[in-house]
Amino acid sequence: MNEAFEEKFGFRLSRLNVFVTVGMSIITLIVGTTLLIALTPLREFIPGFTREHIVQLTYQNQVKLDSLAALVHAQEQLLLAMSLAISGEIPFDEIRESDEPRVRIDHADIVFERSREDDLLREQVRGRERFNLAQRPRPSRTGNDGNANGTSHLATVFNTQSHSPMSFFVPLEGTVLTEFDAQNGHYGMGITGRVNDVIKSVQNGTVVSADWTIDANYVIAIQHDNNLRSVYKHNSALLKRVGDFVRAGEPIAFIGNQGEGFRGPILHFQLWFHEIPVNPRDYVPF
Repeated sequence: MNEAFEEKFGFRLSRLNVFVTVGMSIITLIVGTTLLIALTPLREFIPGFTREHIVQLTYQNQVKLDSLAALVHAQEQLLLAMSLAISGEIPFDEIRESDEPRVRIDHADIVFERSREDDLLREQVRGRERFNLAQRPRPSRTGNDGNANGTSHLATVFNTQSHSPMSFFVPLEGTVLTEFDAQNGHYGMGITGRVNDVIKSVQNGTVVSADWTIDANYVIAIQHDNNLRSVYKHNSALLKRVGDFVRAGEPIAFIGNQGEGFRGPILHFQLWFHEIPVNPRDYVPF
């Protein structure tokens, strides 16, 4: 009512009107609050709600973390396998106990017989010590890499063989730093390369020596056909172990960073025929 006591508007209260009015107000408040939270950035201030890009970034970081963890585990397994291979041990992933019942074996009834393969293996093991040049007498020859008339022993045998001559693979593409000089006790060639270059086998053969020495770092030797043996010195790491069969051109080691008084990537490569050093330049196309 106004100042003149005239009625402006009026309404009648009843239980139904009050119930409907309160119910519609509550529904309107709930719907409005839901839309406000769902459609506006205010939802970020409510505990439990986060930004979408933060959720996506967290998921991507979790995926990257899992990938890095798997990569680190694989690298650790690789380093462990390489260390075991270098030391001459056999890397086992894991040893599991068999569920099958064990059969008791009477070892007294086992007859041990030496086979030809066993004799060859024993000979290879004995031959690992033959690369110690400090204890090897210098061969007495007129030529640098051959017999008395200067003809190579290796070439002579190849000419008398019925099969065709062997073809050699270049162990390292680089510059020859030092030449073969048997008269002065230099039984190989020094070849320079680049950092992390891969050393390759010159021929098919079997690894008979893969050790680390003080004066030559990692050394690997491969026995080939026709009593030919190749030696690779001053390596930083080896990729093969004793007993592995390698093919011509297959990577066997990584180049080292110093050797023979030279600081930098270098390989000292030797060829031995019947325990006599020969000039690698006569057979390998450097």
